[in-house]
Amino acid sequence: MTRVPPAGTVASAPGKVMLAGEYAVLAGGQAVVAAVGRRAVARLVDVDPPPSPFLTAVRDVLASVRGPDSVAARAAARIVVDSRALAAHGKKLGRGSSAATTVAAVALALALDPDAPDHARDPDAWRALVWRLGRAAHAAAQGRRGAPGSGADVAAATFGGVVSVRGEVVRAVHLPAGLVVRAIWTGHPADTATLVVAVQTLASRDPARHDAHMAALAAASDDLLAATTVPTAIAALDAGGVALAALGDDVARAGGPILEPPLVAELRALARARGGTAKTTGAGGGDVAIIAVPLAADDPALAAALRMAGATPLDLHLGEPGARVEG
Repeated sequence: MTRVPPAGTVASAPGKVMLAGEYAVLAGGQAVVAAVGRRAVARLVDVDPPPSPFLTAVRDVLASVRGPDSVAARAAARIVVDSRALAAHGKKLGRGSSAATTVAAVALALALDPDAPDHARDPDAWRALVWRLGRAAHAAAQGRRGAPGSGADVAAATFGGVVSVRGEVVRAVHLPAGLVVRAIWTGHPADTATLVVAVQTLASRDPARHDAHMAALAAASDDLLAATTVPTAIAALDAGGVALAALGDDVARAGGPILEPPLVAELRALARARGGTAKTTGAGGGDVAIIAVPLAADDPALAAALRMAGATPLDLHLGEPGARVEG
């Protein structure tokens, strides 16, 4: 039988901003990632949903793990997900919409299955299962494009808040009070799979240089996790931005795409003059960058300077709740 939810029940999951550990998390390092206040929303429909590689992967994983005749697997065949909140003006923002879509679909399918942990009575077990199945489904869909990913965006979508991710291990992170992190739209969408493949190509051509870049990115992530003050957190974020830019220089010299748009370097100089920093996030190449400053520097003058530089501040609150069922 199906667990009968209230009419109009939906599940939602947030997008993400990766703060540190880009690419290094694919090589055994840890990433620091924050959930943002824009969500993908899953609901049941009475007709066949439009094709989606991520929803197909959800159905396949649920059928494999829970059984093809399980309530969760059968429900997944009737789930659609609205991820428009994670786009702007018809363009993707690079905020983990595919992971949020995947997690929202898994969350709803499990919420309907009486044999799955109850999201209200046993939320920890329910969330742990959403994480395991969502990670598997997202990796399967992304793997078909040659970049299965680290699962960091799936972790943010599942657990919310700010978390560190290394493999299957996810831990809550508390950044220093008084650190302000703002998201900035660079004006250029980027394709994560293409960028990841370009970095993998560098690894095959020059393993030593690739490993040096991964070590620098991993060290910056570790330093952010160890930071107890705003200046040390900003220094760690700055080091991560510089390390990602250096990786991008080598990728570009090898004929690959640009990882750090020129705008981000300009924003870094602007932010440093105010005691802060700016960096690309995730795979880079465009999409969203972040600017981090002390609370005292987060003023209208900063916002005006960002707009003068050509950046578009985004209303993305960091540290938002993870997957949830509503209705």
